[in-house]
Amino acid sequence: MINKIKLLDGSMSFPMEQLGYNLKNKLWTGMALINDPNIIKDIHKGYIKAGADYISTSTYQISFGRLKNMGYQSVEIKKIFQKSVDLVKEAILESKSKREIKIVGSFGPYASFDPKASEYVGEYDSTDDEIMNFHHNNIRIIEETDLDIILYETIPCLREFKILSEILSNTKKEIWISVTCNENIEFRDGSSFKEACEIISGIEKITTLGINCFSPLLVEKAIRKLKKYSNKKVLIYPNSGEVYNQEDKFWSGKNEFNDVMIKNWLSLSPDIIGGCCRVGYDNIKKMREEIDSL
Repeated sequence: MINKIKLLDGSMSFPMEQLGYNLKNKLWTGMALINDPNIIKDIHKGYIKAGADYISTSTYQISFGRLKNMGYQSVEIKKIFQKSVDLVKEAILESKSKREIKIVGSFGPYASFDPKASEYVGEYDSTDDEIMNFHHNNIRIIEETDLDIILYETIPCLREFKILSEILSNTKKEIWISVTCNENIEFRDGSSFKEACEIISGIEKITTLGINCFSPLLVEKAIRKLKKYSNKKVLIYPNSGEVYNQEDKFWSGKNEFNDVMIKNWLSLSPDIIGGCCRVGYDNIKKMREEIDSL
């Protein structure tokens, strides 16, 4: 039997931190996309070598609104979005991988734009119209790029999930949505994950529902909940288990990843696994090995 579990790449920021790259800026890894694109391409190649089936663009904190506020014009903004896709294409070509690799556009929640908001809390001091306009402005440009899949990730609250679902119901490309959760596998603000599953159940373009940037110790519980309530493909990509200090911008605590837990995840048959913050090449390579051994 041919194994159908697919592998998403890992963190973009972690390899950059290991290289000593300063990520304390408004665009996070997106600054390198503009100023140091070869760093981004080399990281893509690292994940291709590790065995990823999907490579995500370095655009999590790139948005029309943020770039506009920084003085970029609409034409320049479109070129930056497309550049993120072109770098993945170049990495695939230069890697000469025999594996079919698809390009996933990585785009963050409203919290990636609003400095007062947080993906880890999910409580926004903003109107629905502000959130909707943020995503509308992005999707208009995103749909013009030639990526394969659009991934909206780390969505922290049902409120934003509803807005996104409304916007994305008429898109042309395949859509993945990934939320971030608390220990009860509800949204970060405590709102209902089950309700989110019900909302997108009939939206054909949204093929995949995931959970990301949460503790690897919660993954088995998360897979079971996704399978119970969602009729979409199951995507899981946790962080390392370390905790992020938002004020001082550093990670602390214990890296919880181990080889046994990856085996346990795969035994529950998710459709796609991968890694989020602080999960690097070695972790993705191990996932590849475990998937191939099934």
